Amino acid sequence: MKRKNLLILLIVSFILLVAPNGLYSAFDKDEPKYLEAAYEMVKSGDYITPYYNYQYRFDKPILIYWLIALGYKIFGINEFGGRFFVSLCGVFAVLLLYWWLSRWRSERFAFWSSLVFLSLLDFIVMSSVAMPDIALTFFIEGALIFFFEGYHRKSANFYRLAFLFSGLATLTKGPVGLVLPGLIAIFYLALRRDLIKTLKEIPWFSGFGIYFAVVLPWYGAILQKHGYQFFKDFIIFHNIHRFTGKIPGHPTAWWYYFVNYFWLYLPFSLFFPFALYYLFKEKRVWGDNVLEFSTVWFFTVFLFFQIAHTKLAHYLLPSFPAFAVITTWYLFNLREKLSLYLTAFLFTTLALAGGVFWELKHWPPVGLLFLIPPLIGVWWAIWTKDALKPITLGFLTGMVLFKWVTLPALEPLRAKPFIGKEVREIKEHCKECRVVFLDFSSPEIVYYYREGRLRDLNVRTVEKLLQSKEPVVVITRENRLQKLKGIKYYRIDERRELLPKHSIVVISNYPKERLYGKG
Repeated sequence: MKRKNLLILLIVSFILLVAPNGLYSAFDKDEPKYLEAAYEMVKSGDYITPYYNYQYRFDKPILIYWLIALGYKIFGINEFGGRFFVSLCGVFAVLLLYWWLSRWRSERFAFWSSLVFLSLLDFIVMSSVAMPDIALTFFIEGALIFFFEGYHRKSANFYRLAFLFSGLATLTKGPVGLVLPGLIAIFYLALRRDLIKTLKEIPWFSGFGIYFAVVLPWYGAILQKHGYQFFKDFIIFHNIHRFTGKIPGHPTAWWYYFVNYFWLYLPFSLFFPFALYYLFKEKRVWGDNVLEFSTVWFFTVFLFFQIAHTKLAHYLLPSFPAFAVITTWYLFNLREKLSLYLTAFLFTTLALAGGVFWELKHWPPVGLLFLIPPLIGVWWAIWTKDALKPITLGFLTGMVLFKWVTLPALEPLRAKPFIGKEVREIKEHCKECRVVFLDFSSPEIVYYYREGRLRDLNVRTVEKLLQSKEPVVVITRENRLQKLKGIKYYRIDERRELLPKHSIVVISNYPKERLYGKG
């Protein structure tokens, strides 16, 4: 049974998280930055300093770039290669949760908790893009699980594994990789009134020896190479200031996580409050090692990032394994149906709203197929009075359809990747062309261009370029063109963006035929 369950989890995780990653282009403003930085790393051969658009990028430590670059080396410079090892961290996170729970609970509980974890919406989303958050989640999960094993089994080797995974987490996203698991461990031991005794048992010397062996080589090399510039950008701005101050473009409102909670933890958002109520009402949290640890785990992560001034939805990802454990416990012991009825209402409302929105956008109808399995699942759950299996399997099936059918169906409608590839093709035909942005910038276009730095220039500079004899290609949004009064130019292409109401336009002082060497 154990091998069968493990094989099922491996296959489902791979089909959902890894296999379809080459079917859709880079997303959002963050993923293309990591993909491009890793590309520039491979291109330059400098595996110490991250660059984006040929400028220093000290936002995150090096491990995420190494993972993407390794994928490029094996699979080529493409989306599948860039996402491969990041998505694999998502697979490993699911399997690690199963391994841990199968040692402390029943096989059935371990299997369904792992499927619940796998089905959480933001886990699926972030496991499908080349960003550091899923790798961080896996490494923090490993640090916590191996700490738990070390504490309850009195094993120095498990403690050492916890230090190893904290080191990998620190190499992925900075000091939070040590601070967050450390806080969870301290709070857990303090609640058990076992803090001082356990602190004496932990192999600190060998543990931190392993931690620093992982962390110091790159941190030492980057500090030696860039000194105060790295310290100022990474430690002061991207760690201390992110936690205590406001970052431009990042939300800071205290209610941010409460508002985003419902979509982050779909499909089980409405079950979890009921789970917590019964957990504390029946005092099941105390005396059950796994539930007790999972509760401390979840609330410490949530409160840590709630206290932090800068907030982003995916910061809460390290809480997802604990959320899955608590939710599965509740669904195994479902006593009332209100949470199920509320979930059915939520799913039905979202499906209807999604269908109307889809129709208004005139998107391909086949893309709506992913809405059907979750609806069937939730109404089947009401019929059978068993919420766990129908909702989990229905949502997982819907997400498989979303990645294999919906995203490919929408791919032709995505403007920025198309424009990026188009200007790269122009540059290949017109080596002397200068390609620039006008009062606009897009990481997707930067990534797909791959022909050097793309500068964002002001109107006056672009006007001079368009009036010169040098061939220039300008990428901007259509509403910026009104600033170019009295300037002659040729409109090379125009593409409407998928969600915003803007169009991306490409203009030049040369006609399209000359840019492609045909005139």
